[in-house]
Amino acid sequence: MLFHAIIIGGGIGGLCFAQGLRKAGISVAVYEKGPKRGDPHWLEGYQIHINPSGSKALQDCLPPTVWDSLAASACLPDSGFQVLTEQMEEIAFVEPELMDGTSHIRIVRTTLRDVLLNGLDEMVNFEKEFVHYEQTPNGKVAAFYADGTSAVGDVLVGADGTGSNARKQYLPHVRIVDTGIVGAACRLSIGPDIRGRLPEHLLTRLTSVLPPKSTYMIVTQSIHGSNAKYIDPIGDHLIWVFISSRAAYGNTDPKTMDGGSIKRLALQMTKNWHPVLRNLIATSDSNSISAVPVLTSIPVEPWESTNVTLLGDAIHTMTPLQGLGGSSTLRDAGLLCRELVELRRGNRTPLTAIMRYENAMINYGFAAVRRSAWFGNIVISDSRLLRGALKVALRLVTRAPLLKRRLFRPPT
Repeated sequence: MLFHAIIIGGGIGGLCFAQGLRKAGISVAVYEKGPKRGDPHWLEGYQIHINPSGSKALQDCLPPTVWDSLAASACLPDSGFQVLTEQMEEIAFVEPELMDGTSHIRIVRTTLRDVLLNGLDEMVNFEKEFVHYEQTPNGKVAAFYADGTSAVGDVLVGADGTGSNARKQYLPHVRIVDTGIVGAACRLSIGPDIRGRLPEHLLTRLTSVLPPKSTYMIVTQSIHGSNAKYIDPIGDHLIWVFISSRAAYGNTDPKTMDGGSIKRLALQMTKNWHPVLRNLIATSDSNSISAVPVLTSIPVEPWESTNVTLLGDAIHTMTPLQGLGGSSTLRDAGLLCRELVELRRGNRTPLTAIMRYENAMINYGFAAVRRSAWFGNIVISDSRLLRGALKVALRLVTRAPLLKRRLFRPPT
């Protein structure tokens, strides 16, 4: 049967899904409101951690040559995961073979997007801002764009992120809310200066810093192998993310603050921390520091399926603190692709394919939303008792191999 899919949004979920349909011989077109490939805007972005379920979806969807490019350009694995106090005392350490599993991938987001665009040049339409869709008399769906153009397909998939216009029309009751958490972040090129003043474990391990209350910090790295095809323009770099309550920013919108103001605020909130961690913030280029409010979706009950559906942040936006968002998005893409391939083979009706996808996606997607929100509440909690109990639990678990393996094995 002839079949054509319209994808709204050219992020990693939409592009992975497009690659899967293309691989299966299904007609597809992507409409992305952003600029063309190669624009400086595409150079922005941080690292994404992809767990085994997301990795499997990528490998299933991508042609072998694209998968090989992705694998070659991924960041080198870290040498384990550690949780430290704000004085850099070890609370817990997890060996890399437990943390990474066999299919865990770390990759710069812009690198992943660049890889996923391979072979899609004729299918991706840039600078196409989606406005609304309409159902047609013959059972298809028409998408309309801000430039006055339109497109018609058998299904429309909204993969247009947290602010999704597709979701706002299709499921207007879905709520995206501010969690009361703010994340400030910076990327620093790893040069001789950084290497000279940081201990080796901060340059090689995924690190969480857990102070007595209110704040939280993550330190990670993006280091490429010698044969990487795609190298981030900043080169090998370290990333720090400082998490705090929205209340710490007062009445100011964090997104409007300059990097110098964010740095001063972060230093104020870490005034009793170890000098190495404070210096990491203090010596960062203020022009490279930014802060954003952390958002989350509110889980909803299943809805009646149509030939319009959603994937990724367009439906299950979650906090980034558990690293589940990107993997959940890729899992969506892989699952929906498999269902539509079965439709093309005559084993599904369109509504059955989408309903099967949505029933599964709602379960695992909103489970990840809840888990991420729960952890977010912990990391900005003012309760010393709660944080103290968490530290004791981490110390105990990481000294029991079976419990450690169960707790820290990446979700599948």
